[in-house]
Amino acid sequence: MTTMNTEYHTIDGATFTATDTTDLMSQLRQVSFNPEKDLRSYCRATARASKMQTGKPHRPWPPDALVADMLASGLITTGDEQPDNPEH
Repeated sequence: MTTMNTEYHTIDGATFTATDTTDLMSQLRQVSFNPEKDLRSYCRATARASKMQTGKPHRPWPPDALVADMLASGLITTGDEQPDNPEH
């Protein structure tokens, strides 16, 4: 079985290559200044912060839903597309 990796870009310019959405959220948690106690807690905190940043609701769990909402709101992108960063 071949694993497909997806390249994700964040609005702060970071790039992550992940095998799936749980892998992406785990990588984001590892580099977070506030990694929370576990992945579920980190996803909840990320969903709250994402809503505050975009004004759009973000589902905190499962990671598939959170990543889909982050993609839809423009906080992350995939492939060669870079997200718009309003601070730059």
